[in-house]
Amino acid sequence: MPQFWLLLSLRYPNTAWVNRARRWQDVIANGQFILVRREAYEAVGGHASIRGEVVEDLKLAQRFALYGRRIFLAHAEELMETRMYRDFAGIVEGWTKNVAIGARQTVDPWLRPIVPWLIVAFLLGYWVLPPTLLVAWLVGWVGGATALWAAGATLISLLFWLYMYVRLQVKPSSAGLYPLGAVLAAWIVVRSALRGERVVWKGREYRVEG
Repeated sequence: MPQFWLLLSLRYPNTAWVNRARRWQDVIANGQFILVRREAYEAVGGHASIRGEVVEDLKLAQRFALYGRRIFLAHAEELMETRMYRDFAGIVEGWTKNVAIGARQTVDPWLRPIVPWLIVAFLLGYWVLPPTLLVAWLVGWVGGATALWAAGATLISLLFWLYMYVRLQVKPSSAGLYPLGAVLAAWIVVRSALRGERVVWKGREYRVEG
């Protein structure tokens, strides 16, 4: 989950950035808690207008922006909390449903076919390649200069994920497993990108056009 929160944070740096956004691609909402005036909801067509969408909270926010309505995104950790998924199977199912199609819906049309693969390249290049090269040096497959770079990059990454785990209130001792988390996240993104028009969620199957 921290891997996906980081991806979201890179796309939407903070709430103020979203609230100042001028492009409809740059807004987002959290479907678990949305407050909206009835007049605005009815003006954009409500959920009926996005009934064919999988990532409906994102599309609803984008629809408000397209209609010139203001979006106000806020964190409220001191007021509420929610459990998004209860186990690893839920994480895989949930993000497989959302991540590729959601990523495509937040970029310009020319980027849509490749954006999931750019995410995979980012996950593996930043978080998996350096420790892999470090292991390769230990078994004599790469030289010392490469190992020095890999050691530095791995240390920086470890410190970064330690900070992220503390910030996200995740057990800090798990930070050292960040390469495994990146591999699993990349696998989920690939799985999501290759699923085609078939979407499965909580035992139900949907067909998505395009």
